[in-house]
Amino acid sequence: MKTKTLLVTALGALALIGCDAEFDPGSNVSSLRVLSVRADNPYAAPGETVTFEATSYDPDGRDIEWAWVACETPASGSVDGCLVEIAETASATGTIPLLANGVGQNSVELSIPANVLDGVPAEARPSVFSGVLSIACPGSLSLDVEAAAQGGSLLPFVCTDPSGAELGLHDAIAGVKRVYIRETDRNQNPVIDNITFDGEPWAEDDVKEVDSCDIGDFTFDDCKGDGDHRIAAHLTPESFETGTDEFGRDFTEELVVQHYATEGIFEYEVRIGEEPETRWVARRSASGQELRLWFVARDDRGGVTLAERRVRVR
Repeated sequence: MKTKTLLVTALGALALIGCDAEFDPGSNVSSLRVLSVRADNPYAAPGETVTFEATSYDPDGRDIEWAWVACETPASGSVDGCLVEIAETASATGTIPLLANGVGQNSVELSIPANVLDGVPAEARPSVFSGVLSIACPGSLSLDVEAAAQGGSLLPFVCTDPSGAELGLHDAIAGVKRVYIRETDRNQNPVIDNITFDGEPWAEDDVKEVDSCDIGDFTFDDCKGDGDHRIAAHLTPESFETGTDEFGRDFTEELVVQHYATEGIFEYEVRIGEEPETRWVARRSASGQELRLWFVARDDRGGVTLAERRVRVR
């Protein structure tokens, strides 16, 4: 199997994901999780409007309040880089560049400044990007301009539960989604052509009936052949883009598919796009439950797409 840089990066982001019985796998969505933030234009031109949409899941079924903050030209694509820019704006104007805020507000639009590339030297243009900071709060969000102005690791919002207790980053989720600014280049989001279950097409409305492994706690290898199933999200050939960019650089996209579920264990939580098949098995504790499985396809230029399927455990 080929070694893929994006696969290594994705695996690194899923720390402690192994199937050791002492820990739930990182693919298990057992608390509030933002599974993806998708930009309709991963490569945007100056003056364009980009729509960002987040997909999240909360096992507790709480209302999620979202806040979206503009990061038009951050120094880096990290959360910290975005916070630095927000701090500069808050210090200079006493306001936060809030784009949208509200319960269920899981999407937002960002207008790319028409002059964003003005004065940028040619050698620096490949690194120019804009983006948004998103915060998902399973409670109530309030603006904190003072914290925003201080920058550092302080978020510009406070998330509190119904009792008024402040929630930390283990409860509220913050992240940055960026889009690169290009005059002519475009990047299409990956497209999931079809999903298969044990080699057969798996329709979106088809809830599969599955057995569980007859062991309470196990690694995947303990249950191989005992209730496990082959699943795969197959990408269209057009999802694997290749060519020469506007700076004269040749590129060939690398794609991965990440797997998540409300319960169960995957043999491989991340697969390369060319070889997407993995295996999954439910644990005995999930008997009688309907479970959700997610397939998140990503390319190495900021493209992302997501699909969901369901199973019922006997």
